[in-house]
Amino acid sequence: MRSKIPILAVLGRKSSGKTTVIEHLVSELLKRGFSVATSKHISHRDFSIDTKGSDTWRHSSAGANPVIAVSSNEMSIIVKMKSPKIEVIPHLVQSFGANILILEGFSSMVMDDKSVGKIICVRSLEEYKEFMESARGNVIAFCSFQEVGKPVIKISEDFPILTEKTLGFIERRLRILRILDSLAGLDCGKCGRKTCEEMAEKIYLGEASMDECFPLRIKSELSTRVSIDGRDVPLQPFVSEFMRKTVLGMISSLKNVSIKGDEEIRIEVKGEKKSI
Repeated sequence: MRSKIPILAVLGRKSSGKTTVIEHLVSELLKRGFSVATSKHISHRDFSIDTKGSDTWRHSSAGANPVIAVSSNEMSIIVKMKSPKIEVIPHLVQSFGANILILEGFSSMVMDDKSVGKIICVRSLEEYKEFMESARGNVIAFCSFQEVGKPVIKISEDFPILTEKTLGFIERRLRILRILDSLAGLDCGKCGRKTCEEMAEKIYLGEASMDECFPLRIKSELSTRVSIDGRDVPLQPFVSEFMRKTVLGMISSLKNVSIKGDEEIRIEVKGEKKSI
């Protein structure tokens, strides 16, 4: 899942302690200066946080989408979606200032996602073995309120251990995200990795370097530069040359314009400043 903030998922069967673990983690992360958002997966098919017959329900029934309810101390945004996309959540919570996202549930969506740190709550040794086989990448810890035995952390006694493991994942993830932000972000595969995310992880581990990012390496050789709000947009050589020739072709048809053909093209896009 593409996100600019670390994402944790607390997974497990019903009544395994997921919500309690999240309560503790949110409290500990807030103490350390993080701004934490959470998201809970609701398995009931026809669940709605709205109440039938309420004013907001009537707004929604009339076709309004989204519907926003505002009180003196709370704002609720109700968005109707046929197939909600989990990828929307990180961008949404970031817009409200969160720099950590904790998910409760969403097992089918994140179990195979290596970018999501997973804390898995189990109730027995059998559940631990079952999740061991299905979880992929970045499992922060297995934990339980029962006496399951090592390596499962007993929450009631060793929560500080779980906290430290979580902080370790967050710090590692933040470093990888900073590296990823410096890469081209094109997923071109010319470095030998499938994605820029994979490349960023290799750089973090010391198994690769920024010099292996092909678009960054040839940036100074390209004859077309594009920047949006002051930030350069990485270009592949083909795209760079295509844009250059297209722009020069259009400009050459203007009066009193002489084109040699070897000019450098610079395109700058600035967002409109809006006053409220």
